[in-house]
Amino acid sequence: MSWRDIRPLAVGVPRRPGEVLLSRLYDDGEPFYRPIGGAIEFGESSDEALAREFDEELGVEVVEAELLETLENSFTFDGQRGHEIWFLYEVALAESWPYERDEFEGEEPEIGETYEAVWKPVDALDDVTVYPEHLAALL
Repeated sequence: MSWRDIRPLAVGVPRRPGEVLLSRLYDDGEPFYRPIGGAIEFGESSDEALAREFDEELGVEVVEAELLETLENSFTFDGQRGHEIWFLYEVALAESWPYERDEFEGEEPEIGETYEAVWKPVDALDDVTVYPEHLAALL
């Protein structure tokens, strides 16, 4: 991706009482959290991309998706500049197992990497690095 590319993403936040499910990732060894999801493919709507991403990464079905916000994010990650437009959804999943586990593994099949999917208390999001930075206020 060149510095001129803007990447559209569909990301979702499942909820259980007082908590949200986020991916835990690392930049220079430091953890940060962000909603689960990924790139919208050409010709795909954001809600279609959201459902596909949750299926690919977690093997679960999104049964409800409510658009919370559209956000713009310019950032540097791993020494590279990035620019993204996020369609942020609150989602409900068909399967019960993600709600029953505190932490489990997600997969990024396009790059052959895994990540940790973890439940974080909404009232603790201001105490960790989370993107979008004002996620708690959007919930």
